[in-house]
Amino acid sequence: MIGFACIMVTLLASACASPAPAAPAKETPGWPVQEESIDDLLLKAEVEGGRIDRVSASVAIERIEPLFSKREVRMGSVLYERVETGSPRFAVLLEQRLVGRRLEEKQKHLVFDGRWLSEIDHEKKQVLRWEFCGDDADPTKLEGRFPLPVGHPREDVKKHFQVERIEGDPEVKFLEPIAEGRQLQGLRLLPRGNTEAAEEFTRIDVWYDTDTWLPVGVETIDRKDNIRRIRLMDPVINPELDEAQRLQLQGAIPEGEGWSREETPCDESPAEPAP
Repeated sequence: MIGFACIMVTLLASACASPAPAAPAKETPGWPVQEESIDDLLLKAEVEGGRIDRVSASVAIERIEPLFSKREVRMGSVLYERVETGSPRFAVLLEQRLVGRRLEEKQKHLVFDGRWLSEIDHEKKQVLRWEFCGDDADPTKLEGRFPLPVGHPREDVKKHFQVERIEGDPEVKFLEPIAEGRQLQGLRLLPRGNTEAAEEFTRIDVWYDTDTWLPVGVETIDRKDNIRRIRLMDPVINPELDEAQRLQLQGAIPEGEGWSREETPCDESPAEPAP
């Protein structure tokens, strides 16, 4: 299945907003002026993130595997929409891949329509789909398969992670562009023991735009020391979606000669009671 970090960035969820010009740090009206505690920052992320219903942005995803001296970057766009009832929907439309200095046109789309997660490989003409239902119906919640750093209750965050403040902007070159023209606040999430995140990750760093509290940068390090970095550029918050974007979020699947599809339905049978 696709990685946690990729989905985290796709489900970033009030007026249209784009990067603000460089300016001194400013407080969101109504928030305390004194230096904020971790609880204050998590509350801001919860409240302000809860006001984000839709996002469109350019996205770049960097993957580094030190064991194999491998690095690649995929680039494209991301759409996110929260709905009144049911799970949020998202589409990550990756169009290009950079390996070393070689730039290739490689289309790979990841779409979650609220029930089915589809991985669409245009080069192979292959569609792989997984259905979510029952306790797994919303994969974006913190205890789900693809948790997102948007609008989660701070108590849920603290239950799953030890949270630390990151001082300053990202220092790695790939993430430096997200700091241009905006004030950032970074938080480091260290998975607590006996959680699903602890089985896979050593740490997760998230940088928020303090004007909108939209996560614009993510870095994860897994248990094998592999690194994933994601950056959002030119985000627009709560845009009006056009017809093509709505079709993408509804999970439109390519069909025709040469295309294959493999589906894995979920198990809706009730769980066995604990003995």
